[in-house]
Amino acid sequence: MDTTLFPLMFILGCLMGQTDAARDINNLPCPGFQKSFDGSCYELVSLQRTFHSAQSWCERGGGHLAFILNEETQQFLEKNLDSEKDWWIGLAPATQNLTQEPIVTEGTVGREKMSLLYANWEYQPTSNTACGYIQKNSGFHWTASNNCSQEINFICEFGEFVLKA
Repeated sequence: MDTTLFPLMFILGCLMGQTDAARDINNLPCPGFQKSFDGSCYELVSLQRTFHSAQSWCERGGGHLAFILNEETQQFLEKNLDSEKDWWIGLAPATQNLTQEPIVTEGTVGREKMSLLYANWEYQPTSNTACGYIQKNSGFHWTASNNCSQEINFICEFGEFVLKA
């Protein structure tokens, strides 16, 4: 091997290792029943609850129904979800200000209003919808619904999780 190539390969290897280490910083130590991704812990709850009951369940644990703010989070969840089940997510279309542009969607969760640059709706939400979920057998697309009382599975998201000794 060329001796000038070895130092270059060593530096490249170190840089690649730093990249992996930098990514690991964003992965929190989550309890065994939760999965870590991009600074949050996600819990895939296979209990049948209404939208509001699911949101309350997540809040009791210090979290909220999961926000899917980008394609990376969507892909992470797709790898971990059962595609044969519907899953509540923490996004409900804002009935007054919903844009029809496919790349920008506004939504509310409880009293919080959100503006998202990423959306994965199966069909563009209409003004009479109040909650949203990942629809089973749809390729993980989101569906808006005016029936928030249906009981389906849900995804909780928790911020920085601190393990106490």
